[in-house]
Amino acid sequence: MLTPRIESLRKNHLESDPCISAERLRLATEAHQKFTCEPPVLIRARVFDYILRNMTVHINPGELLIGTHTDKNRCAPLYPEYSSSGWMSEQIDLFPVRSTDPLQVSPEDRTDILEHLAWWQGKSMQDITNNALPPDILLEEECALYTIGSRDSATGHITPNYERLLSEGLEGYIGRCRQKIGEVVGGSKEAQEKINFWKACIIAAEGVIAYAERCADKVTELAAVEKDPQRKAELLKIGNICRRVPRKKPASFHEAMQFVWFIQLMMHLETPAHANSLSRFDQYMYPYYIADKKAGILTDEEALELIQCLYIKVADIIKLRNSYYSAAFAGYVMWPTLLVGGQTPDGHDASNELSYLALEASNGIKLHSPAIGIRICDETPEALIDLGVEMNQDGQANPAFFGDKVVVPMMVDKGGSLEEARDWTIVGCVEPHPGGGTSDGSPTSGYLNALKCLELVLHNGVDLITGKEVGLKTGDPTKFTSITEVMDALKAQCVHCYDNIMRGYNIVVGHHMTYLPTTFSSMIMEDCIDKGMSIQEGGARHSYTGCFFCGTASVADSLAAIDTVVFKKKLYTMEQLIAALDKNFEGEEVMRQTLINAAPKFGNDNDYADGFAREIFNYCADYVERPEHKDARGGQYCLSNLSETLHVTHGHNTLASADGRLAHTPLSDNASPSMGRDINGPTAAMNSVANMEQQHAWDGTLYNIRFDPKAVSGEKGKRIMRSMVKSFVDNGGHHVQINVVDDKTLIAAQEHPEDYRSLVVRIAGYMAYFTELDKECQDNLIYRTAHHI
Repeated sequence: MLTPRIESLRKNHLESDPCISAERLRLATEAHQKFTCEPPVLIRARVFDYILRNMTVHINPGELLIGTHTDKNRCAPLYPEYSSSGWMSEQIDLFPVRSTDPLQVSPEDRTDILEHLAWWQGKSMQDITNNALPPDILLEEECALYTIGSRDSATGHITPNYERLLSEGLEGYIGRCRQKIGEVVGGSKEAQEKINFWKACIIAAEGVIAYAERCADKVTELAAVEKDPQRKAELLKIGNICRRVPRKKPASFHEAMQFVWFIQLMMHLETPAHANSLSRFDQYMYPYYIADKKAGILTDEEALELIQCLYIKVADIIKLRNSYYSAAFAGYVMWPTLLVGGQTPDGHDASNELSYLALEASNGIKLHSPAIGIRICDETPEALIDLGVEMNQDGQANPAFFGDKVVVPMMVDKGGSLEEARDWTIVGCVEPHPGGGTSDGSPTSGYLNALKCLELVLHNGVDLITGKEVGLKTGDPTKFTSITEVMDALKAQCVHCYDNIMRGYNIVVGHHMTYLPTTFSSMIMEDCIDKGMSIQEGGARHSYTGCFFCGTASVADSLAAIDTVVFKKKLYTMEQLIAALDKNFEGEEVMRQTLINAAPKFGNDNDYADGFAREIFNYCADYVERPEHKDARGGQYCLSNLSETLHVTHGHNTLASADGRLAHTPLSDNASPSMGRDINGPTAAMNSVANMEQQHAWDGTLYNIRFDPKAVSGEKGKRIMRSMVKSFVDNGGHHVQINVVDDKTLIAAQEHPEDYRSLVVRIAGYMAYFTELDKECQDNLIYRTAHHI
């Protein structure tokens, strides 16, 4: 049961059409024109400070947590330092009408945007890095072999050290920076660069404090004219809180919640970065919760309402993407993940009362963000898992489940101490990293279209769609005599692509550290102040970069079909197969059905089919994660078995494949079996995914599974789902997310979206409102197997 306040705020969120604001663009332009004669790190800090001191303080009626990143609700600011003014200007009239993630633009904002974008022509990070990337990499990207990431966004997917921030306040961080400046003697380039960084951190932190003071001034003004005594008292209390935090350490649960929101908000105001994690909320917030409870100044109902206020604020954060990436990351996704449960530093159950409240808050409010995850260890109470399962049974997309059994040793392998490994957290969809606040993790280096690599193997390096020779010449496929030769050629093609992804991304990182180092986002990460370095330069204690592998099941099923039909049963020659693929099986439906039905498919607990997926993915993981494979900031490359919704966009540029898939249709979804091919039940499907030897996937494995509601209803269904989740993580599964929704509901939502505006579905480690997805993405969800038990 939601309080009237939360009902009103939730309604306001759901009824706000996503839009664009010109304000940050205008302020950033003014600031860059004003501050031009200092090192980049100081310019970046002064721009951030200028924005915070001049942006609109927008407060919604009834809010208990305040602060927004634009002057409107559910509104995207613009970051001309990062995104090219070219595509923003060219596509501005398409934003409101495009099929994926449309954004409204008022006439006033449109005029303002075009006027200020003119100054930025050719100056953005995207423009600079596009010009710096080698022609061969740009060609292979054009042919949809892979993407090169972080050209129009900040490099850091970060988890701040919330515990330290809350214990020191920003005054403590400013004091440490001043102390460092006093300890360093200038006179060298290296020393001056550190001094510049510390000065920039101070400027940024003081800007954040100034913004909080402006919020306090605004609510005090509102209180002066407020007629309702209860709301007047609330506004005065909020004003007092904002004059205290984040300058000082919080003294109450409400103050700590406002502090956390300010930190989350500032990361989105400084840069267009996404996947800024809320981390282990039940751990760093618990001391404030239990202290207020013991003091008799906080009830669970009040705590629940504050948590739901935070969720609404988080859900309002969106960003502008171009037409390609709005489809590749469909659903206005920002990937803010909040974890509960898991282990204490000494390896015991870490769940507490706040773990349950965080889930109950999500259970009541039913928004698309933040994504909630339950960490499961040996001692995790069944009651916590059951609450998560009950939410899934109810048709909610929250929470997902993560397994400590595979992740903790994986974090040690990645370089964390045992204590940091037990304190692992998620940034992005499913990417695990050691030590909350110590890891700058998972900047996106690129997504590999693995099925396209197999397509190139079958055409000796030629992309038939463009007619261009890309990738490697791996030999005449008609001369291959075994599946081993096909697999070896595929491995070579994938390695070639990953080499180019890493080569291209290193160029991008070098430009980030040179042109756009972050100050505030660096300051709140451990070791950056001690080193006097931004996260873009490798200042964080641990730095990682994600490489992604897309189309796992499509590749495995294709290899199994080729082996069975061509090499084992000799039903068709390789020449016949390739000819049929090239003409999209036109006139070859018998062959297509043979390919679909003659060979086992990944996702049915069949080790023959599953082995192809395991072999190619783990080969690529072991290659990418070699110690010598570091990015320009020293970040270790890590492989992840996920695709977001790029399996849809990759499919647009991929011909028919040997698994029977038609040309230009979606690839398999993340690490899940291909849609409709997991026919032996959910346990078999989960076993196939768990048996991928997921410890190789240092950046995580994303698994979607869907159940028909009738199959998992009631107490029996809850016991079955709990057992399946526990077995999955016990067998080495890192992550599973569950949709419990039937085709009838999804089809009805397509036909009558006005009646299903709040229907939330899991996409790929994140959630989206189903009716805001374009039809292709909706259909892709409907095609997922709806398992019965």
